[in-house]
Amino acid sequence: MTFKRARSDEHVQERMNEIIYATSKIYDSIGYEGLNFSEISKLTKFTRPTIYRYFNTKEEILLEILNNDFKSWHKSLLSSFRFNKVYAMEEIVEIWVNAIVENERLLKLYSILFTSIEKNVSLDSLTKFKKDTIKLQDEMTDLLMQLFPKTESEDILEFFNNQMVFAAGLFPLTVTSQIQLEAIELSGTDSVPTFISAFKTIVYQLLFCLERGVKYPARRK
Repeated sequence: MTFKRARSDEHVQERMNEIIYATSKIYDSIGYEGLNFSEISKLTKFTRPTIYRYFNTKEEILLEILNNDFKSWHKSLLSSFRFNKVYAMEEIVEIWVNAIVENERLLKLYSILFTSIEKNVSLDSLTKFKKDTIKLQDEMTDLLMQLFPKTESEDILEFFNNQMVFAAGLFPLTVTSQIQLEAIELSGTDSVPTFISAFKTIVYQLLFCLERGVKYPARRK
């Protein structure tokens, strides 16, 4: 069958979506290291040169996937909170952590966002991603402002950024290979923490400070 060039923006987006979907399946199956355009072409009707027409690198596709996962997380949070209800701190923490755990791929991708993904994408792709992230942060801020109405928006934004930093650093520590587990046991070092319990502790501490207006040292006036 002869390959036909996309003749409209809609067709271009359809092809990009097919590539993104195939990439997500491959990434979920074999991870970052095994992902390449040859593997992607096997799950699509496109050759490697055709894929290069839409994406310069595999990281540009992963950036799109991460963007979609952020939106999925945001949607999950919005659907989990009722805005006419007053929540205890423990309830907020439970909902917040469960929503991000449901999007495990988000954690995996975010943990390599700054070290691998962002360094291998075009300026246009990265700029678009960061603009979308800013929009999402604004929407998250609106959500948290309703949960903590006495809190300043800049403090909420700081909470959002800090909890993502903790999540990105904590997640790889809790996902270990067999050799890592054996080395931990043989060396007598501490056992591997559970992501959910450890992240709940972190989020609780951050929200506790947020609710009481406690400023971090760098923010104190």
